[in-house]
Amino acid sequence: MTLLRTVFMVSFLYYFECTIFTMKVLLLWLTIAVASAMNITRFDGEQVLRVIPQDEHQLQQLTKLEATDFELDFWKRPSGLFHPVDVRVPKDRLTYFKKLFGNTGMNHTVMIDDLQQLINSQTSTSSVNGEFDFNKYNRISAINAQLDKFARTYPDRASVFTIGQSYEGRVIKGIKVGIPGYNKPAVVLEGTIHAREWIVAATLLYNIKFLLEGYDSDSKITEVMNKVDFYFIPVTNPDGYEYTHTNNRMWRKTRSRTSWCIGVDPNRNFDDHFGGAGTSRNPCSDIYHGPHAFSEVETKAVSNWVLAKKAHIKAYLAVHSYSQLWMTPYGWTSKLPRDYSAQLGLARRATQAIRRVYGTYFKSGSIANTIYAASGSSCDWAYEKAKIKYSYAIELRDKGWYGFILPANQIKPSAKEFFAGLLVVAEQVAKE
Repeated sequence: MTLLRTVFMVSFLYYFECTIFTMKVLLLWLTIAVASAMNITRFDGEQVLRVIPQDEHQLQQLTKLEATDFELDFWKRPSGLFHPVDVRVPKDRLTYFKKLFGNTGMNHTVMIDDLQQLINSQTSTSSVNGEFDFNKYNRISAINAQLDKFARTYPDRASVFTIGQSYEGRVIKGIKVGIPGYNKPAVVLEGTIHAREWIVAATLLYNIKFLLEGYDSDSKITEVMNKVDFYFIPVTNPDGYEYTHTNNRMWRKTRSRTSWCIGVDPNRNFDDHFGGAGTSRNPCSDIYHGPHAFSEVETKAVSNWVLAKKAHIKAYLAVHSYSQLWMTPYGWTSKLPRDYSAQLGLARRATQAIRRVYGTYFKSGSIANTIYAASGSSCDWAYEKAKIKYSYAIELRDKGWYGFILPANQIKPSAKEFFAGLLVVAEQVAKE
């Protein structure tokens, strides 16, 4: 009997393990089949490499690669000597490019070893039972529903507005936060104009929450909200943002069909030095400026809405990720704006406040001199055309170890430190 029992147990365990293995294989094939059916772009084995050009030849090589090789995805574009360049490289071309970098004397660092594995750990969510999870990355429908909920919960201090519709017909929704008052100055926060920058919308949603819940319970927040209005547009590019959740996590542009390649970089599409440095005329480029200024309904909606309210808007914060920067105009040139001294002074006070929260260091300076040239940006347009003195382009966490795939456990820390900087800007606006 003992021998029979042993044989039975061995046979059962073998059968069980085979069944589990078979189920795992079937699950893997099912996942691949579903992804294929939904046309989901995967990034298995792709790496993000960092190279730092040490001389002009190396810089020219990287600049040429960015302009001609559209299989490469430059997360940080070539901008100058000794400035890090982060580039996503397809798996089947890793050996070639690592050899190329070596032949030109460029050392490289692997910032992300397997992009798909990192993406798998950063899945998006939708609200469950009507509850919005601020510590997760949410879909556009859940974000818009939460804005509506804010307005219902705090009708005395919040109201929802729309600035228009996207190319695919999605509403571009925002929320005004502030206590009713006459002729109050305003701060505008434009978020997620680049679709893959998920941390931006998550950070702004938390900031709305901080303001609404802090009124009457926090003296600084109460004082600021009594004097200043805040206009949040958490997702300015809703088509692209939704596409990053359903099809391609690395999508950056809008989803308009203006040529044989889909989409336009909306932050190169504003009517200020359109088509200048830091843009591309190639529709397949991630920095394609579009066929003409304001060709995108999203950027046109932003400009129309801002111009209608520009008499009250005293600060414009175009919030992006990543690199930890708080930048002033200009992006189109290394020349500095006439208000640079005041802009830089406020930027430094804001970044000092940020640093006091968790010790996170944000660098400040003009766009072209701090990160790279970028013509046709909303920051430059808001300053030059809408005449908003305190206009900034801000890059949130991190410095590149996660890049655009920032883990969800960093949402609240990002929100808290950014909120410290936002209050500094609001206090300055209130004084002026």
